[in-house]
Amino acid sequence: MPLSRLIPRSQKPGKVVVVAGFLLLLAFTLVAFGLFYRKSLPVVRDINYTQLRELADAGGARSVKIVADEVTVTQADGTLVRAVVTNEAAQQEVTAAFAKNKAQVEYQSLQPGVLATALNYTLPLVALVALGFIGWRVYASMGVQSDFSAAETGGDTAVTFADVAGVDEARAELAETIDFLRDPEKFGRLGGRPPRGLLLSGPPGTGKTLLARAAASEAKVPFLSVSGSSFQEKFAGLGASRVRRLFARARKLAPCVIFIDEIDALGRRRGRGSDSASADQDQTLNQLLIEMDGFEQLCGVVVIASTNRPDILDPALTRPGRFDREITVNLADMRGREQILRVHARKLTLEDGLDLTWIARGTPGFSGADLANLLNEAAIAATRDGSEAVGSTHVEYARDKILMGVERQGFIMDDGERYATAVHESGHVAVGLAVENGDPIHKVSILPRGRALGVTQALPERDRLMRTRQYLEDQVAMLLGGRAAEILLLDTMTAGASNDIERAVEIARRMVSEFGMSPLGPIHLGKPEDPHSQALLDRIEQETNVIVNAQMKRACEVVDSRRAEIARLVDGLMERDTLDADEIRERFGLACDRAA
Repeated sequence: MPLSRLIPRSQKPGKVVVVAGFLLLLAFTLVAFGLFYRKSLPVVRDINYTQLRELADAGGARSVKIVADEVTVTQADGTLVRAVVTNEAAQQEVTAAFAKNKAQVEYQSLQPGVLATALNYTLPLVALVALGFIGWRVYASMGVQSDFSAAETGGDTAVTFADVAGVDEARAELAETIDFLRDPEKFGRLGGRPPRGLLLSGPPGTGKTLLARAAASEAKVPFLSVSGSSFQEKFAGLGASRVRRLFARARKLAPCVIFIDEIDALGRRRGRGSDSASADQDQTLNQLLIEMDGFEQLCGVVVIASTNRPDILDPALTRPGRFDREITVNLADMRGREQILRVHARKLTLEDGLDLTWIARGTPGFSGADLANLLNEAAIAATRDGSEAVGSTHVEYARDKILMGVERQGFIMDDGERYATAVHESGHVAVGLAVENGDPIHKVSILPRGRALGVTQALPERDRLMRTRQYLEDQVAMLLGGRAAEILLLDTMTAGASNDIERAVEIARRMVSEFGMSPLGPIHLGKPEDPHSQALLDRIEQETNVIVNAQMKRACEVVDSRRAEIARLVDGLMERDTLDADEIRERFGLACDRAA
């Protein structure tokens, strides 16, 4: 295989690099030659006119060379001296004195030779041509050719629709669009046309780019991929030029698919500012709008774009005719998570008893990227332990590492801080077990993880599509359970509850200002920059405090009624650092639920 096939395109030396390297080598050679030539020249000592006249009268000179107003004298011992005589009469007198004492006098003209004249005219011209060539190549390299890649058949990628799980609706929409490109007559027999654009939106890590890669593999047509940020450059006008060149190439390759990743970097709402950067970005977006649905119709080219922020896109970009379909790629449910886990588990060696359904049930809210990272961390843990396969203990370790952070092995707490942390976490557990609508307690630990000294982990037993007022109030009460335990059992307060209080106040504020779950009724503040009256803000703050204080009182009542159970849980934490759900329920005198 040739060496050029082994070097990625982005790493192959271009003509600009070769020319620049040659010029740098030439400049280095000229500088080195100049330094060497300068060192090889004889040393010349400068003297003034008086010393020059004394030397002429003394008769100790062998030869004299006169170039314009510079007089260089070679003495009898071979040393050189030089003086500048600007007065013509004085120069004639000193020359006559040297000639009188039998010194050879030589006059030289300042007019350069033919070679020197040619170099004086040629070298600047060559330098200008070289700089112009380099500038043209650099400007040309900023074009779209270096910023998008093409897969003529999509066969270079191993990802297919079979490798995309948990997003069945989005996969079906993309598959239908690909079928339009493969067989336009079949779908156009009743006068329909293929969609010009598909916008994939959703949270990070849900598989939007993976869907585009699968579409590139399944399309069997040329597939051009480009990122939204690659259209922005410090030179004005380059963004619009890149858009034109991208669509010009797509038309030549039609039927063709263009994929623009993170299009929000290109398609932000226009008119956000009056500076030149915003104007150039608006010009680039205008060119994209024209290319997608302008005077010249775009035939045989489908644009697929992905973004995490569809709310900031320009309305002219998301209208039908440009992006006909907006496909929301949401977080997968339990069934989808199980399918995603099966895709990522193909390359792993799993224990026979490891149930992927159990993993899917215990990972609500995980995206596809999170699930892939979970199995990868579990595989790394199994390899580090020397196990032959990935087991449930490795998955538990990986999930705790992702949700709660890495254990701080070198961090040592004294017994007083460990006891205070155990009491704090036991307060969370006591309230979490007492509420009716909260999530089941899965694990409690006083091992420092991340920035926390202790963690209480509650895992939802199902995917919650909506949250009731009772559920949110139970969440606030559980968050305040640690502070309640500090007040009642330690007779003090610690700074460790700061994050709990922040999260509790945030939930309560959203209950009032967004969800309408307060006596203020259905109100919504909207965006922070929207105008609001100070009276309304004060009432929202007051109702937020009412909710927080009510749940704080509730948490204190639960902790006060469970002092004995909390004491047993604290003893267990001081002894073992970490307790699972069954051990927690045993210390609270509840029936153990092994299935949970």
